[in-house]
Amino acid sequence: MRSDTEKNIFAFSQLGFLIEGFLQRLGLTQVIKNNFFTAIKQSVGQNPWFTEHTVRQSLRAIFTDMLQPGKLQEWAKMYEMPKDTQKAIGIIMAGNIPLVGFHDLLCVLMAGHRAVVKMSFKDSALLPVLAKYLVQIDHHFEERVVFVEKDLGKVDAVIATGSDNASRYFESAYGALPHIFRKNRGSVAVLTGQETPEQLQLLSNDVFSYFGLGCRNVSKIFVPENYDFTALRKAFSSRVNLLEHKNYADCYRYARAMWQMRKADFIDCSSCVLAPSEQLGAGIAEVLYQTYSNEDAVVQLLNAYQDSLQCIVADNLPAGLQDAGVQFGQTQHPALTDYADGRDVMIFCGASKIL
Repeated sequence: MRSDTEKNIFAFSQLGFLIEGFLQRLGLTQVIKNNFFTAIKQSVGQNPWFTEHTVRQSLRAIFTDMLQPGKLQEWAKMYEMPKDTQKAIGIIMAGNIPLVGFHDLLCVLMAGHRAVVKMSFKDSALLPVLAKYLVQIDHHFEERVVFVEKDLGKVDAVIATGSDNASRYFESAYGALPHIFRKNRGSVAVLTGQETPEQLQLLSNDVFSYFGLGCRNVSKIFVPENYDFTALRKAFSSRVNLLEHKNYADCYRYARAMWQMRKADFIDCSSCVLAPSEQLGAGIAEVLYQTYSNEDAVVQLLNAYQDSLQCIVADNLPAGLQDAGVQFGQTQHPALTDYADGRDVMIFCGASKIL
């Protein structure tokens, strides 16, 4: 007889195969295809920053990086699942990129709990479709995934993701409960000047995927003093197709005009503005850069931003920072163990790490 964990792994694996079937146009019924097509169309209509391409990109990442049977099995082996009474765990999801809260839902359900989900109004169309098919695969999930529009109601714990302002509301409304409250974070890259054109092209994916709206998107780059920007500019300029999206094109023109008004020594990459700044957060169509003198200086700079960083993209990070490193092109392909803000959601849900 299968254990609950094995049943969960099987169900999510089957959901992954269903997503793959839709993306690869394999043998799905017309009803299933239509449900996905309709949800994608609704998603694009809800959020002006969503496109059919970015929604499909998110679905592909979920299937490839999270729902492969082998990956689910290896991940589950790392934990002893909680054996106490099932709890109701509220999940308040962000809406900056498609299905950004899926990993939280996966963790809560894998740990055997009931998920009470409040989606962002900017991304509420597709996740219920995935949940519907998860229930069809395994009816045990029918009572374990509940969607709410307003208040979470009575829950035992809360996972909430939003802006710094939203976090203050989370604290006021749910601070007395066990919680994970996530605020704004950003991601950076550390370059040495020895990167290949291929690596810089992959870095452009880290910067521009989902129009740069995710906390895992690189918005700042550390470069050595006297760095030659020629190859980096070429890689970024190759993403000029982003300007076909009206909102992005407007942001690019605005960013360029603002840096011109500041009379700053910025670099126009045709797809974005590359500008010097000691700040971490950048606007849409902006990538900030800051120079460093040596390896120790890089460590100092990164440590100063430690509480605000989600990812650090680099080929070889200095000692003490390797665990935070992400390879070029991989920021929007988090593994199951890449928990947002470094907080292990499985342990939060009562699982114990097996050493």
